[in-house]
Amino acid sequence: MSEKKHEILPGVGCDVTNCKFNTVDCRCSAETIRVRGERAETKGETCCSTFCPRGSC
Repeated sequence: MSEKKHEILPGVGCDVTNCKFNTVDCRCSAETIRVRGERAETKGETCCSTFCPRGSC
């Protein structure tokens, strides 16, 4: 079964090397992204809920 190949989202970088959407040049290739942290006041209080560990999703 082959995975759907997505285009890289322009301007969206990713440093999470274990995410299946992270490309070799640290860009996000997810179809869409969702960032959580409704009451966030700092960067550390947000997170990408699109994250999917390589080989798990």
